[in-house]
Amino acid sequence: MAATFLIIAGLMVAVRVVTADDTSAAVPFPVEFRKWAVLRSLVVGPESKNFTINGGFHHYYEKEKAVEGLHTGHFPDGAVVVDERLEIRQEGGGIFEGPRKSVAVMHKDATRYANTGGWGFDVYAGEERTQGASGGVRAACFSCHSKSKERDFVFSEFRK
Repeated sequence: MAATFLIIAGLMVAVRVVTADDTSAAVPFPVEFRKWAVLRSLVVGPESKNFTINGGFHHYYEKEKAVEGLHTGHFPDGAVVVDERLEIRQEGGGIFEGPRKSVAVMHKDATRYANTGGWGFDVYAGEERTQGASGGVRAACFSCHSKSKERDFVFSEFRK
């Protein structure tokens, strides 16, 4: 009886490993991302159809391995891309960064995130550093980035 239980328990674990959805695996918060290379910045303004979700300043940071991938079009394991999103604050005719809305992270690990093109996706709200997004949000990130499969799921590129 004990042997049967162990076999069944082992099969349950094996099934979990085989059917695991990579979008459920959290991506660690990139603690020192502001020390990395800044690829670009942009503002998504109120006239954008995506303003409700993605409005504000966006600063894109790339870890060294991600910079390498931007040159080759293929990102090695360990590459990390960060999109820091900030609210817009207007003052005296100027437009400034407001509070942080979120930090979106892509982390390349071909083994851990095999079902999502080798990339893990996560989003940390506000100043949060330990609790990322739900699996549904991660899946939405991957769905959108799938549009850039030919560039290894990364939209960013060097300005020419």
